[in-house]
Amino acid sequence: MAVAARRPRPGVRGLGGATCLIGAWLFAARADAADVRLTARTVGEGYMVRAPGAAGNLLSRRRLVQYIGVGVYRILAPRRSGELVRDPADGQLQIVTNMRIRHDFGTYLRRATGNGATMLQGIDGRQIDLLLGYLDGQNLGGWVDFRAGRQFEMSGLDFYAFDGGWLRVRTPAHLAVEVFGGFQVDGTAVFGYPTFELDGTQDTPSDRASTPMVGAGFSLADVRWMDARFAYRRTWTPAGLADDLVAPDGTRGLSTGVDQEFVSGTVALNLLRGRLMPTAALRYNLGASVLDNTSAALIWAMTPIHTVRAQYIRTIPIFDLDSIFNVFATEPIEDVRVVYEVRPSPEFTLYGRFQGRVFRADKTAELGTRPDQRVSFGGGGGIGAAWRKRRFAARADLYGLGGYGGARIGGDLDTRTHLVYDRFALDARAYAVGYRDELVSGRRGYSVALQAGGNLRIAHGIYFNVVGEQMVTSFYRSAFRALGILSFDWTVRGGRR
Repeated sequence: MAVAARRPRPGVRGLGGATCLIGAWLFAARADAADVRLTARTVGEGYMVRAPGAAGNLLSRRRLVQYIGVGVYRILAPRRSGELVRDPADGQLQIVTNMRIRHDFGTYLRRATGNGATMLQGIDGRQIDLLLGYLDGQNLGGWVDFRAGRQFEMSGLDFYAFDGGWLRVRTPAHLAVEVFGGFQVDGTAVFGYPTFELDGTQDTPSDRASTPMVGAGFSLADVRWMDARFAYRRTWTPAGLADDLVAPDGTRGLSTGVDQEFVSGTVALNLLRGRLMPTAALRYNLGASVLDNTSAALIWAMTPIHTVRAQYIRTIPIFDLDSIFNVFATEPIEDVRVVYEVRPSPEFTLYGRFQGRVFRADKTAELGTRPDQRVSFGGGGGIGAAWRKRRFAARADLYGLGGYGGARIGGDLDTRTHLVYDRFALDARAYAVGYRDELVSGRRGYSVALQAGGNLRIAHGIYFNVVGEQMVTSFYRSAFRALGILSFDWTVRGGRR
């Protein structure tokens, strides 16, 4: 089946974030009193991957990624004489921006063909991604917070990025009410990025349409021992913004349809002066009428040296409501993890952990086919130890997992040593893993690897990191990978006080 190549649409989705990025530079130049922070990070990565197929050709990945961030903080001057910075209770404005430029100079993208090429270009083929770009107001008038521009939001187990506005009003009753709206960020916009691409509609007409998003919520405010939030969010494709697209049946224009509709909630408690901290979160998919994500966690510091951390997660794959994948039976995966940690001394830590996963096949029987097992279990655990001194740290870990799908056993040892007055850190790591997939015979083997790297502080705010890995596997006689990162983090305070 031929798939039409994705065409970027400047539209309205990328304009909000791009406008805020330009405004950050202009506003910073005119701010009477502000801290301007510039961050830049260059990431280079190189390795080889084997292409699927009998020939097993090797493809090179030579990725170069540049992150650039500009922040303007403490824009509003102090209200009282003698203050160097404005009191947070008096409210404050700031601008946050972050942009990513990336390219792969290897053969990984150039040699891809057909549907695989379209997918790779949608994921890795972009040149410029505007990750964040918004004006942020905090505690204005003592009760209003807002953001305008490209922003990222998380509510319980619901997370998303959009171009638009967010407003929260706090009341004396410790209750905050918020509203937000804008356009969903996806990979088809000029300044978009594919991280938040809705699953199940890639390279379809609805995927290229502009998708407005609105929502509202309420939460507790200024309560020290409890944090809670409940929110509603809806994303849809209006026919008026998709009249230039061609539907699958050949007609021009798309009908209005809902893409996502969720309610989410989260609650976190801080009890017994921080010794007991339970949390819970959930997300209900109104479009599919299913509770698709649930999480509960507990951190219990039983004594100053004994701590227990436990977490339960239940999740179901969710797709865009326009996707045909919604008609297939999807079953939840349940995951339980427990970690017991002991610190007999400030330098030494011991821990043991358990992990269990439950795979269900209840709906398969409803469709007329009965599975061999309605419930399958896979589990295992691990043990480890960590030792930390002033200039040296080491950690050892052993683990094993078995049950449904196969088995895996492995371990690793890693160290860090600080040298030259903490300006240089030397890292070393060795790990090995053996795996056996019960379903796919080709996924059975082992991997053994050695890593070495360094972290150099060239000057204040300037760091250079490099790491190399040499690996031997069941399929590679030798596999080498290198990663380098150069980062700058500068802050300049300007203007009159």
